[in-house]
Amino acid sequence: MVTINLDRDRLLRKLKVDEKELEDLLFNLKSESKVIGDDIEIEVNADRPDLFSSDGIKRAIEGLKEISLGEPVYEVNPSDYVMKICNVKRRPYAIATIVKNVELDDKSLRELIQFQEKLHGTIGRKRKKVAIGIHDLSKIKSKTIFYKEIPLNYKFIPLGEAHEEEVKKVLSSTLQGKEYGNLSTDWERGVIPSVIEENGKVMSIPPVINSEHTRVTEKTSDLFIDVTGTSLDAVTQTINIIASNLAEGGGKIYSVKLESNLNIKFMERRKIQVNTKNIVEVLGIRLSDKEIVHLLAKDRMDFELSSKTLRIPPYRVDISRDEDVAEDVAMMYGYSRIEPTKLSVHERGSLETITLLERSLKDLCLGSGFIEVFTYVLTRKEYLTGEYVTIANPITEEYNAVRNSLIPVFMDFLSRNQSSRFPIRIFESADVVVRDEESDTGYRNDKRLALAIMDSKANYEDIQAPLHQVLLNLGFQPSYIRKESPYFINGRSASIVIGNEEVGQLGEVSPELLDKFGIQYPVVSAEISLSKIMKHFL
Repeated sequence: MVTINLDRDRLLRKLKVDEKELEDLLFNLKSESKVIGDDIEIEVNADRPDLFSSDGIKRAIEGLKEISLGEPVYEVNPSDYVMKICNVKRRPYAIATIVKNVELDDKSLRELIQFQEKLHGTIGRKRKKVAIGIHDLSKIKSKTIFYKEIPLNYKFIPLGEAHEEEVKKVLSSTLQGKEYGNLSTDWERGVIPSVIEENGKVMSIPPVINSEHTRVTEKTSDLFIDVTGTSLDAVTQTINIIASNLAEGGGKIYSVKLESNLNIKFMERRKIQVNTKNIVEVLGIRLSDKEIVHLLAKDRMDFELSSKTLRIPPYRVDISRDEDVAEDVAMMYGYSRIEPTKLSVHERGSLETITLLERSLKDLCLGSGFIEVFTYVLTRKEYLTGEYVTIANPITEEYNAVRNSLIPVFMDFLSRNQSSRFPIRIFESADVVVRDEESDTGYRNDKRLALAIMDSKANYEDIQAPLHQVLLNLGFQPSYIRKESPYFINGRSASIVIGNEEVGQLGEVSPELLDKFGIQYPVVSAEISLSKIMKHFL
């Protein structure tokens, strides 16, 4: 869910409803609201970015109340502005539009900034896929705008500053630069994308920061909006949502001519074929075709019954198939009108493959004489190597990072149990958090199994033999290839390979690591990734 905060009195006046009616209407839009001081806090589903501003909510509620039915059509007027899109390798896609006659005051300006940031966080994947620049059109002096790379020593005035700074200094000294700079900067070539006027004045450095030169204020009435990013679909969807919502609030949309080899379609209405029988079957509600037409009109869409064609407004990015349409029909019909029926379950539940694998491994480890332990997910960052997640405001320095391996936390555990009876043979199956560039957050959970033995004498074979037998009993055929590791003694460690894929590591823990934890006895350990070996599990 995405939480937005809107001025209570302003929103209720715009919608012409009271708080109770607003709460009921928002429920039918899969949203919830509550009053907090002078604001109304609204939780909106992340798949409905068109509802991230009061104008989008107004448009939807007018449909629900049947004040306005069918698709709203926003006129797009031509302008004499041109955007030349050059070869920007890291973030190749860009589009722009102009929206005039926008009424801004202190409250609406804060709402516009919030709208921008909520889009950054959802469609934009924290600016990784999309960055939005909103500028005061009256402060832009050239009719030709370039989207191109500029060198890192180029100077401009960052938003909120009074003096020019080199781009590289902005990247190293500002919060935005540190957080978003690596998303677009080509450090090898020493360049970064920019939206820049023909006269050389920088408007923005996407996705990092805008220029003070084009700052939007309460006196601004005409906006120049650029959207850049790594996904053509996301860039187009974002600018369509912004333009549509501003037009719903009274703004007038003007197109910006794009000089590019990209096929970018601004404010295009999509069409899909809809099978009304599927909708009735999915919902389990008796609805005639005419009733479905009317409900979709309440949803601010036009459905041609004869051709079964649904015309989707450019701001609705969440609809692609019959099931999506069925959900919207249910929303317009009213969830409270749908009578619940008793669910009949004809099949028993079953465990996921990774759970079956984990349980089998635990049984075999117990049978091999290992004792299961449970360690904390959080640990000291000084214990970890490689890339890991740190806690921004830890309660204690003892737990200021998220483990990226089970081996360091095992060392901490063993250091506290050196007076126990030897040998100490322990295992754990649990999640760690590892770096993953493909995930939205940059990190992902990875389930691991780790084993360790501490004894007065312990060597490589002491851990390799039981691990090998456990894997053989599960039908795996592991092999071992010599490989160095920061955890183990050089020449006394190996990678674990199953089906030509490296799935883990094992070896004799290095004296340096033992000293770090104050361990006086030899330790051998192994760690494997369950998510990697799961594909080989029968």
